[in-house]
Amino acid sequence: MVDEIKDENFEEDDDIIVLHNEATDKDEEFYHLATLDVDDKWYIVMKPVEKLDDIAEDEVLIYEIVEDEDGNDTFAPIEDENQLEKVFNEFMAELEACEDEEECGGCHDGHCDCCHHHDED
Repeated sequence: MVDEIKDENFEEDDDIIVLHNEATDKDEEFYHLATLDVDDKWYIVMKPVEKLDDIAEDEVLIYEIVEDEDGNDTFAPIEDENQLEKVFNEFMAELEACEDEEECGGCHDGHCDCCHHHDED
């Protein structure tokens, strides 16, 4: 189940998440593409705002959203390759379904409730 998917036509006011890269000791910005519920766990899909050396342009980052001891949401890497592939495939399936207006289930006035894309009329 998808909580939210955003299209890849980013604008200035899109959700941007800042993560600190410990290897480079720099903050890096990522577009929030989707939040997914897969197997009763929540995942976030992100894409870098600017080109990063260690992430290809066609790659996305996927993390599991977990709660820390203080009750705050944090991002945890997915260590199970099968689960990572399952989440990625769910993201791609939802993205493809959203591109088809009939399956989108809610496009109106050029705006789609499931993925926030805008029709190009």
